[in-house]
Amino acid sequence: MRHLSVPSKETASWKARLESEEWLAKGHGIHHLDDRRGIPLTTAAPEEIDGLPILDLPPLTSNPKHWTERLPQEIREANKSDWPMAHDQIGDVVILKIPEVVETHSNIIGQCILDQIPSARIVCADKGVKGEFRVRSLESIASRDGTTTTQTRVKEHGALLWVDPGSAYYSPRLATERQGTLACARGLNTRLKRPLVICDPYAGVGPALLPLLAEEGLVDRIVASDLNPKATSLLRKNLPDSAWVGCRDARKLHEEMAGFADIVLVNLPHNSIDHLPDMIPLLAKGHEVIIRGWAILPLEQMDAAEKKVRAILGSNNLLSLELVPSRSYSPRDAYTCIEAHLLLSE
Repeated sequence: MRHLSVPSKETASWKARLESEEWLAKGHGIHHLDDRRGIPLTTAAPEEIDGLPILDLPPLTSNPKHWTERLPQEIREANKSDWPMAHDQIGDVVILKIPEVVETHSNIIGQCILDQIPSARIVCADKGVKGEFRVRSLESIASRDGTTTTQTRVKEHGALLWVDPGSAYYSPRLATERQGTLACARGLNTRLKRPLVICDPYAGVGPALLPLLAEEGLVDRIVASDLNPKATSLLRKNLPDSAWVGCRDARKLHEEMAGFADIVLVNLPHNSIDHLPDMIPLLAKGHEVIIRGWAILPLEQMDAAEKKVRAILGSNNLLSLELVPSRSYSPRDAYTCIEAHLLLSE
C-alpha cells in the first residue's frame, strides 16, 4: 500500500491536507519511520505529491473499538440495536447476556469477542441466577482452547485467587469493601498487640481473607466455611493448609466451635442482620472483638436497621456500631457495611 513519507513534526498538517484532498486512506494506521512518518494513501492519490517520497508499505489496520465491529456487516446492520454492548470479564472468562432476538448468532458473538479480547479464553452466555446457591448459569458460546470450564484465576490487591463464576459467587466489584476489612483488622491488631483469629462463615472462595493473609503478623488463624461445596473446594485451593476449612451451615458453626474469633465476617447481604444472633457465640470473650458484615438495606430504613442490630447485640457490651452505605444496589437500596465492636464478658 502506498504511503506518503513526511517529517514527523509535519504529520498532523499533512494528514489534514491529504484528508481535504480525499487522498487519506481511512481505517489504516500511520507508520513510524524514525524521524519520518508514513501516511496511508488512497488509490486516487497522485503518483507525486510535492516531491515527497512515496513508499510501498504494508497497511496498518487499527483494531475495532468494540467487538460488534467484527460482526459480518449484513448481520450487524440487520440487528443494529439488539447487540449486547456490556460484558463482565473475570480472569479469562467473559460473561454477557444475549438478547433472545440475536441468540441464533451466539457462536458468532463469542468468536468476535475472543478476537477482540486477547486475554479471554472462553465466552459464556449468562442464563441468569439459578439453583440452591444462587450462582450464574453459564453456557459456553466460544472457547479458544476447546474447553468449557469456567474455573479461572484472578488477581486482587496482589493476591491470586481461584474462582469459578459458574459454580460459586465472586464479584470483583467488592474489592474496595475487602480493603476496608483489611484496615479494620489492622486497627484491632494494633490494639490487641498480637495476630488475630479470623472467622468467615460465608467465605465463598475466600476473597476477603487473602488480603489479610498477605499482611505479615496480622493473622494467627483462619476459620472459613461455606454452604456451597463447590465454593468450599476452591476455598481450600486458595487458603493455606493451616486454615480450617469446612462446608458448613454458618448458623450452626458455633455448635462445633465457639468463643474463639477476634473478627467474624458476615457476608450474606440479604440475610446478614437476621443471622447475627448465631454469629455472636463465635466471638472470643474478655477483649475487644468485631463483627463486620454487609447488608442490602433500603436507604429510608437505615435508622430502623441500626435499631434492629442494636437490639440483637443489646445484651453484650457494645463499644461502637456503624452502618455505612458504601455503594448503590438499586435506586432505593444501598450495599451497607455493618461494623460492631464489642466486649463480651467472660
